[in-house]
Amino acid sequence: MKKALLYFLAFIAVQLIVGGIASVVLNKWFPTVSSTDSTALLITVGVSNVILIALFLLLRWYTVSRTYIRSRPWVTLTWTALLALGSVIPSTWLEEQLPKSWQLNILGEEMADMLRSTEGYFVICMLAPLAEEIIFRGAIISALMKWFAGRSGNEATWGSLTKDEWIAVGCSAVLFAVGHMNPAQIPHALLIGILLGWLFVKTGSIVPGLLVHWINNTVAYVMVNVFPTLPIDAPLKDYVGGSDAAVARAVICSLMIFLPALYQLIRMPREKA
Repeated sequence: MKKALLYFLAFIAVQLIVGGIASVVLNKWFPTVSSTDSTALLITVGVSNVILIALFLLLRWYTVSRTYIRSRPWVTLTWTALLALGSVIPSTWLEEQLPKSWQLNILGEEMADMLRSTEGYFVICMLAPLAEEIIFRGAIISALMKWFAGRSGNEATWGSLTKDEWIAVGCSAVLFAVGHMNPAQIPHALLIGILLGWLFVKTGSIVPGLLVHWINNTVAYVMVNVFPTLPIDAPLKDYVGGSDAAVARAVICSLMIFLPALYQLIRMPREKA
């Protein structure tokens, strides 16, 4: 448990330190540029993620392995990609059912501005998912599972995971949601964090979760650039036709992709880590 908390605090600390340094540099040498400027934020996020990846790899808090890819898990990854695509609209719809007070987006247009550039795509859709999968799945869940190791009477339950493994996944998902430090992202991050954690424990690799994370962020990138006049927190119906009936159809169609993919992944045997 202590290691898991150490990893989470390192994740927060690096972002705060890099953000603080960026703020000082801007105030001293670029006083006309705000620390919330999209370019400044993009550089801060990019540098933070590079430092985090290097930190976790150099200190061996996470060890890179090619074992999973060498097993050629193409069927699993295909179903994983379909699962990711099918989860976006239902997850967004669920978020919109929450009280408005829970949907405060403190990064709103700044996030949209970051996603409007090629550099933003690299940082938000590729670099950030890699760092977060290494930290929250590769390091934190592994640490929690080791902490639970040795407990008796803990048979596998739903989805090939034991009760303790589900607790580890849940704890990691909560930390993942809180780590986004943006109220509007917390519900979605919590849901996808559970999904990513389950995939990690089931396959013993961050690769499936990395694929889901990349697709999830890439969908946001595509939406921002295909609908440039809409705010990033625009209601779902603005994207799918402007009516509740269109939203219902979109949710149903997405579930027709998501549920079969989930079923196939549940049926697949658990990989050895």
